[in-house]
Amino acid sequence: MKNKLLFASIVLTFLVAMCFKATVPKKLPFSKELQDVLDSGLKKTGGTGVSAAVIVTGKGEWVGVGGMSDLKTAEAIKPNMLFDIASVGKTFIAALVLQLAEEDRLILDDPLQKWLPDFSNIDNTVTIRQLLNHTSGISHFTENTAYWKTVFGDLDSLWTPEDILAFVSESHFPPGGGWHYSSTNYVLLGMIIEKVTESTLTTQLRNRFFIPLKLNNTFTPLDIEETLSVEFAHAHFDLDGDGELDDMGYLPRKSIFSSVWAAGQVVSTAEDLVKWAEVLYSSRVLKKETLDQMIDFHRPTPGEPLYSGYGLGTGEFPGEFFAGDRAWGHLGWQPGYMTAMLYFPNHSVSLAVMINDNNEDCITYIAVDLWSIIKNHLEVTEQH
Repeated sequence: MKNKLLFASIVLTFLVAMCFKATVPKKLPFSKELQDVLDSGLKKTGGTGVSAAVIVTGKGEWVGVGGMSDLKTAEAIKPNMLFDIASVGKTFIAALVLQLAEEDRLILDDPLQKWLPDFSNIDNTVTIRQLLNHTSGISHFTENTAYWKTVFGDLDSLWTPEDILAFVSESHFPPGGGWHYSSTNYVLLGMIIEKVTESTLTTQLRNRFFIPLKLNNTFTPLDIEETLSVEFAHAHFDLDGDGELDDMGYLPRKSIFSSVWAAGQVVSTAEDLVKWAEVLYSSRVLKKETLDQMIDFHRPTPGEPLYSGYGLGTGEFPGEFFAGDRAWGHLGWQPGYMTAMLYFPNHSVSLAVMINDNNEDCITYIAVDLWSIIKNHLEVTEQH
């Protein structure tokens, strides 16, 4: 009997070990070089802190951090710290709308008036597709200086979507008459999602993406304040215009999060975000024919030099940024945070970079150099 129990115990231990081995991702062999990019990038550009992650499909993964979260206490950035991903959250909203289209619950060419009441300065003939790819002509509510004064006037205030739409000015052009980036489009999409699903945006994001894809550190932040104990990387932003960065980590961000809502109210880690990029752009979230619509890029994109084209919630980046390589994804900016989520389709590589200030030189340096290291190693591998 003892021998049988011993044998069963050995088998069980072996099976557990095999399962654990199968789930542990392979670490990229050039991880030290990637970490060196973070450290040198912060030093050369005067950055505050960074969190980054890479997935080379079928070859390995890497997660790295550098710099500081809290300068007063000298607390370093940690991999599980949350960053405001800002407009990168539009990729989740777009994917959700496209899933609803796949389920025949809406049509991308539905006019706004089919789902929502009329709002001032918003043409109700704009289609869902035009909202997704920013060809609606609807103005960006953040272009209204009164918006920023109101947000920072009470950082603890809670906004409704209707509060946001009150800051929308006259349209730039008739629907389909050009291209103009506008977060207002995504606030309207969030309202449509809630109308179609008869549930909350948070519930839909959680049940469709965060939970099933095991994005365990990705949330809508207002829910975090109520139900979870999580740690944010402190945001650093010049609040008073004196040229010095102020630590916003001790200030409420309720007004910032709620006043962008569906246009960018998602927080995450680099590790989670790079997983999202991989599954989204490899047709594991959407059907291939739907993904093809997402990456059907409208060109040109005036006023947005970092995008050479824009599809349905996904931007296209000029090849000259990445040594001639195509990249898809999205950028995000909020006071004290910047994010870049990139996918290189010719190499099946996903890359996420987050910083906790608004140092454009820093995030650009790091993203470009990380890709340079990755590409060099891929080329060496292909040659052998």
